[in-house]
Amino acid sequence: MKKLFLSLIISAVVLNVCQSQTTWAFSQLGHWDDNSLPIASPNNLKLQYSGCWGHAVNGREYAVVGGAEHVLFFDITEPTTPQLVGKFKGTVNTVWREFKSYKNRIYAVSDASTEGLMIFDMSHAEDTIVRTYWSTEFFEKAHTITLDTTSGRIYLNGGNATQGIMVLDVSQNPDQPTFLAHAQFQGGGLHDSYVRNDTIYASSGFEGYYIYDMKNPLNPVLLAELNTGGYNHNSWLNTAGTYAYYTEEIPDGRPVQIIDLQNLALGEIEVAGSFLDKFSVAGGEHTAIPHNVYIKDDILFNSQYEDGLLAYDISNPTQPVLLAHYDTHPENIMYNQYRGNWGNYPWLPSGNIIAADMQNGLYVLKLSNTSVDTKNPESQLGVQISPNPAQDVLTIRLYNQEPTDWSWNLRNAAGQTISSGNEQLSTETSLQLGALPQGLYFVEIRDSEGKSAVRKVVVE
Repeated sequence: MKKLFLSLIISAVVLNVCQSQTTWAFSQLGHWDDNSLPIASPNNLKLQYSGCWGHAVNGREYAVVGGAEHVLFFDITEPTTPQLVGKFKGTVNTVWREFKSYKNRIYAVSDASTEGLMIFDMSHAEDTIVRTYWSTEFFEKAHTITLDTTSGRIYLNGGNATQGIMVLDVSQNPDQPTFLAHAQFQGGGLHDSYVRNDTIYASSGFEGYYIYDMKNPLNPVLLAELNTGGYNHNSWLNTAGTYAYYTEEIPDGRPVQIIDLQNLALGEIEVAGSFLDKFSVAGGEHTAIPHNVYIKDDILFNSQYEDGLLAYDISNPTQPVLLAHYDTHPENIMYNQYRGNWGNYPWLPSGNIIAADMQNGLYVLKLSNTSVDTKNPESQLGVQISPNPAQDVLTIRLYNQEPTDWSWNLRNAAGQTISSGNEQLSTETSLQLGALPQGLYFVEIRDSEGKSAVRKVVVE
């Protein structure tokens, strides 16, 4: 892997990080896995976990994770020690479970026959979680579930809604759905959808991307459509609603696409860009697969299977900047399909992020930045690095400084820590770089008094 990013992304990262002297990184707060749980094994993939979601209630935070035979609930209020607090068995062994939340309820579906819809009441979650509804009255299976928390409508994608989307209503009673419509869509069956203001952004597999006005679910109005080429898998809108970002799971290597929605009122949408970053260290038959994207504020979180979780700054919507990367599947040495990070949930009040890995279970992560206070020179260290660009050895020197205790941390442009160390009563050290791929890196130096500095280095 001689180049970590496309040149456009490298330029954007250099500009962003070097001007602001800010680096971003994921840190793992907690992890939970139970190898004794049942395994679903289509094509010998040995999958234990699938989708995930999150919920906050009564001052506590929870994660929901799909197991092969169970819906699993975790109290992650203390993120370093996730506690399994609910385990509800379904009727089938499956690799697909997905969730959404509304009025302290969790709504669960599976793309396996005979499970229908489950509803869990979390109003008193610290004491008990209750499954208040489990029925196949309206459908037996659904691939994914979308929930409009404004209107209280549930949209069921795929499964029994093969020619469009099934619409239920839980606004009057969150524990008892009522049937509204089985809407027929021009794009046929949906794999997934995103909803905002009664507008559905439909990821319709190989048929493409369709946008419908669903104010009247009995009479959907097509607003715009786009033939996207691959298997349109999922999408999410930025906060302003001016751009959508969608993934295409098939074939391998399809980048995340950016759709300009600013002329949607005229029935016009168009591709405004795309991006894809890869982290495999070995070649193979397959390549990177962006799976599920979600957006909080100006940060897009991309669950990219074997590559783990990627975070992008989308404050400039058409030029995403990769901020950080966390590998939930470190045993991966090459892309071999359908392993790793399935999905994520970035909206907990604490700022902690839930990620579910198909083989490795639940991760609780934190995305944070480390900034040098450029307005307060006393908080900065005097640091020189040489040579730059570097090849085999990088020397770090502290100047205008008596010998002291200090630490260094070498990160790549995605914010991953490559190596770190501590120095005692010294002002100089040397780092060995010979095994590193070419690319952009950052060295963070911090002394025992909290003074710090960040320096950019290019490895040739």
